[in-house]
Amino acid sequence: VGKTEEAIFYHKTAIKLKPGFAASHINLGNVFLAMRETEEAISHYKMAIKLKPNYALAHNNLGNALKENGMASEAITHYRIAMRIKPDFVEAHYNLGNALFATRETEEAISHYKMAIKLKPFAPAHYNLGNALKENGMASEAITHYKMAIKLKPGLAEAHNNLGNALLDERKTEEAIYYYKM
Repeated sequence: VGKTEEAIFYHKTAIKLKPGFAASHINLGNVFLAMRETEEAISHYKMAIKLKPNYALAHNNLGNALKENGMASEAITHYRIAMRIKPDFVEAHYNLGNALFATRETEEAISHYKMAIKLKPFAPAHYNLGNALKENGMASEAITHYKMAIKLKPGLAEAHNNLGNALLDERKTEEAIYYYKM
């Protein structure tokens, strides 16, 4: 907690010294979001956007805070703005996929997970793409992405479990048991 308070102090000092410095508001918002103080985080991300409207990172992070605060629809809006500003923003595609999946818009979530993977393959994107594909009745495609998630992050227990479930959907019981035991 001491380090967190110190970080808040220095970010607030930076804001006092240079009130128009949007990055300090983002950094302070990040500290508050990590502390699960979403209202404080939201206010600092909004201030960063007010200071620098085309700041893709501020829109993405505001989306994260809004989603954390149970406002997925508003989060989706800010992820879309972030991607309009920076079309190759991997995290914004991934985060938008998560928000869309949370609002049961799985087909669009799938396309954003795929874009995130195309830009930078990483285990959580493959895992969540697998979940969205499985939810959409595409277990065989989901299997491929669960396996890729495991290849990239072998200790991802959820991927092993969901891979086993997808394999059962495909009536591949022996292979499912193998992944359940891993």
